[in-house]
Amino acid sequence: MDGTGGAQDWDAYPPGAAQASGSTPGYGPPPGYGPPPGYGPPPGYGPPPGYGPPQNYGPPPGYGPPAWAAAAWPHGPARPAVATAAATLGFVTGGLTALVLLGVLFSVTQGDDDPSTVLMLLGLPCAIAVITGAARLMGRRPADLLLRGALASVAVLVLVAVVGVATLDGDARIGMLVVVGLALPLPVVTAVLAGQPRARGWAASGLPVGQSASRA
Repeated sequence: MDGTGGAQDWDAYPPGAAQASGSTPGYGPPPGYGPPPGYGPPPGYGPPPGYGPPQNYGPPPGYGPPAWAAAAWPHGPARPAVATAAATLGFVTGGLTALVLLGVLFSVTQGDDDPSTVLMLLGLPCAIAVITGAARLMGRRPADLLLRGALASVAVLVLVAVVGVATLDGDARIGMLVVVGLALPLPVVTAVLAGQPRARGWAASGLPVGQSASRA
């Protein structure tokens, strides 16, 4: 190799050209690799037509509240719990009184003429009045009959106790007082509940316009 050829080679490849030629061209991001066109949400996928709230679905006609529910009552048309309790106890009191009086009637027919035992038969009309008054109160009628029947039952029991203490002695007196003591709480509680202003007001508000509780 002569000096002329080396000079020509040097001139053909100047400094810096080797480095540029050593880097491989084309190693950038390949063209055309962006997000594919047209991949948005597909058109027309909204809620299907006609799936809104149904129209004209109100309460069926003719099923309104009962007639007495429209009556004026400051606590609403529903029966208050105290009225329900009074009527329920009225049925219980009258039913138990009737059952006891069946035994008393049988005892009297068998010859038991003790005054206190005979006086217990006065509880029969009281039991009828209590049961009838409880039924009327459940039908939103005045509670007066239930209240008076319960008070009359209390008066009969007190009278039986007084006569029994005056005419009986020993075990008979104790037995009569036990019977009266067991029977007394039911009519007392029934009278207290039936006399509550909430129960009486609810029952009176169910009367027809112009009719007072005393006339019902």
